[in-house]
Amino acid sequence: YEEEEEEEEEEEEEEDEPVSGLKRRSSSAPVSYAEDDDDYDSDDDDVPLASLKSSGKKTTPKKTQKTKKTTPTKKKTTPTKSKSTPKKKSTSSSATSSGTSSSGTDNRSKSSALFSSGCVKGLLIQRLLCRWWHAIEWPQEDITTNPPKGFDTLDGFPGVFIGTSGENVGKIKDFRDQDTKPSFQNFVSKNSSELKELLVAALQRQLEELIQHEGAGTSTEKDLKDLLKWANKVNAAKADKEAVKVLKAVKIVS
Repeated sequence: YEEEEEEEEEEEEEEDEPVSGLKRRSSSAPVSYAEDDDDYDSDDDDVPLASLKSSGKKTTPKKTQKTKKTTPTKKKTTPTKSKSTPKKKSTSSSATSSGTSSSGTDNRSKSSALFSSGCVKGLLIQRLLCRWWHAIEWPQEDITTNPPKGFDTLDGFPGVFIGTSGENVGKIKDFRDQDTKPSFQNFVSKNSSELKELLVAALQRQLEELIQHEGAGTSTEKDLKDLLKWANKVNAAKADKEAVKVLKAVKIVS
């Protein structure tokens, strides 16, 4: 019982201890920061990210100046024109060496000039060419009719053969006399008197065959008779003089 009383007295004494004594006691005891450290850590964890970003200084990267690439300017080089020597015009002798005679080239030039001029001789030639088979026999009678090897006869053209086998397929061989064939180039070398006679003969023969096959009184018969009257009235000498004037105008003859 006495011990209990002593303990109670001691407790009362402790309760009655002044504040200064408590301060001295608390200052002498070591201070621990373990719990405080935890509190600081928890406070840092609760800080929002936005505040952390605003607190830090933004470092903008420095822009590097781009160096302009300088492309070397190409110098335009003007090509030097080489002086070309003028080509010499081929003479008439070169034309003959290519297989064409000078007389043939003259006839071609004359025929084209007379054909486009509308002169009387040109008209005689044109109208004769429309019916030459009524007055001229061509090709010649003794022309070959046996086709060469690899060729066949071209129907309707005696003396002409066409290739039908081997390397000759499609090729043409013409054995007719080209110097006497009825063409503008060959007829231009004839005088107007001969041309007139051939045309009159061809018209008369054509009229005979027309009446024989179709009878008289056709419109074609009337046209042929009018053309025959024109041919009979042609002045051959005057037609030749006119043709010479046309050829001189285009400097084909002097």
